[in-house]
Amino acid sequence: MSEEATAAQAREDAPASAYSWYVLGVLVVVYILNFIDRQILSILAVDIKRDLDLTDGQLGFLGGAAFAVFYALFGVPLGRLADRWHRVRLLTIGLVLWSTMTALSGLARNYFTLSLARMGVGVGEATASPTAYSLISDYFPTRQRATALAIYSSGLYLGGGVSLFIGAKISQVWDAAYPGGGIGGLVGWQAAFMAVGLPGLLLALWVASLREPARPPAENASGRHPLFDFFTDLSMLLPPFTLIHAMRRGPMAVLINLAMAAAMVILAVIMTKLT
Repeated sequence: MSEEATAAQAREDAPASAYSWYVLGVLVVVYILNFIDRQILSILAVDIKRDLDLTDGQLGFLGGAAFAVFYALFGVPLGRLADRWHRVRLLTIGLVLWSTMTALSGLARNYFTLSLARMGVGVGEATASPTAYSLISDYFPTRQRATALAIYSSGLYLGGGVSLFIGAKISQVWDAAYPGGGIGGLVGWQAAFMAVGLPGLLLALWVASLREPARPPAENASGRHPLFDFFTDLSMLLPPFTLIHAMRRGPMAVLINLAMAAAMVILAVIMTKLT
């Protein structure tokens, strides 16, 4: 057995270090905040709808597509980027982005600005799970990995539950203290967004202090910078850049892309009419 194989086997046989469990704890806190920022809009929906004079369709877009579409679009390219780039750095950038966008949601004065903020939350949060899963895989041996992933996943439910309580509580307390609006005219739901968004910027400093585990040499081997591949992957998913890539594959690929786009538009119109 080679020295590299022997060293790898030794790492697998050894239990996770105390630092590995520390990293897992930080990642759980990040995941809790991830879901607080994601779900808090649902408990504030009634006040948001009233103050911004939104329709049911607009409110549904804010709580669904505005976040989910961008989360899904950026998820795969960011996952591939996490496979090849500095994961701690990527998670830190994502955390700063989604926390900033959550806080900016509290400054929204209309449907358009709140929609942009929710899209930004979706993009930022798409970095969380890919980087966390990859880090956990490197920090924990195979025999402890399932346990570590289960502990990490608990952040989903903790964050979802906490968001409902903390969002309602902050909004109620703020409106009771400032019936006519507080600093800058902020009302309860706006204060709630800022209260859960701003702490994420401090948490990002904590995340940035984590050590990046060394990758096997094969994972680092590439002729291009990972960010170049990220933007290439992203362009293959975002219209109208998808057509440029389709043109390279011939007329049939272009027709298939146009047909799929038309089908999605028709489906969206039908679903909008039905709801």
